[in-house]
Amino acid sequence: MKYTYFSTIKSGKHLMRSLFWLNNRSTCIMSQSSPLWAALSKPIGKLYKLEWFWCDKENKLQTHNHFLDVTDKFFSSHYSEYWYPIKDHRGYNYLPYDEWVTHENFWDCLDSIMESDIITNPFQLLGYTGKDIHKLLQQVKNNSPSIKPHPDIIQQLRKRKGIVAYKEDIEHLAFNIFSLVGAFSDPVKTINQVREFQKYMPIFLDKHDIPYEMFSLDNGDYAKTFELNKVLQRDSTQTIWNSTFPNDGAIDVKKQVSDYMVNYP
Repeated sequence: MKYTYFSTIKSGKHLMRSLFWLNNRSTCIMSQSSPLWAALSKPIGKLYKLEWFWCDKENKLQTHNHFLDVTDKFFSSHYSEYWYPIKDHRGYNYLPYDEWVTHENFWDCLDSIMESDIITNPFQLLGYTGKDIHKLLQQVKNNSPSIKPHPDIIQQLRKRKGIVAYKEDIEHLAFNIFSLVGAFSDPVKTINQVREFQKYMPIFLDKHDIPYEMFSLDNGDYAKTFELNKVLQRDSTQTIWNSTFPNDGAIDVKKQVSDYMVNYP
């Protein structure tokens, strides 16, 4: 079974990649916004072959691949979805997406993407590349993609098992957002947009007749839903971003969460 993971931000996508790596299965991470790109991985012997696809500034589809031992990378923020084996001008292993563009020639790699056992950020496959969650939601609601999608993509998605991941525990969702100090200019607005997007995803998929199953990030059974022989603890990747957005104690996250739950029950 191949899966398409529909979700918002802070929705366990790093955990999903780690789970599929642990079970020797292939993955695809689509870009969260423009420019459009994809990072694929599949097991080759004891290593994983990582492969990136993007369009350069001449609108030509480009690719690069790299072999990596992922056995000790499951909980590493360094090897995030933005990791790239070639260092940028700052000396960081980071995707040089400033040099990439969004163009329909990207769809020439669609067959490779659809071979993946799991695809995250799949709204981009439908041409929606909003800069942030608010703009993405508006694009989806207005049926106004940034780029014309591949003509066969809806039929392709109907052949896969769609998963709509959502947070039931709103208090914990609020904690996840507030605890990343400085990551969001307006955390309250971000939380509310996540909640709105969660409600709209099933509506969108029903409209396009794309089959799906709801999956609770709080108590869903990963082994059963994704047919996994090995699993990780649900919260095993939750704190990997704390070093990127540290809280020196000046921000009382618990109070922020409490205030939010009073104002937005």
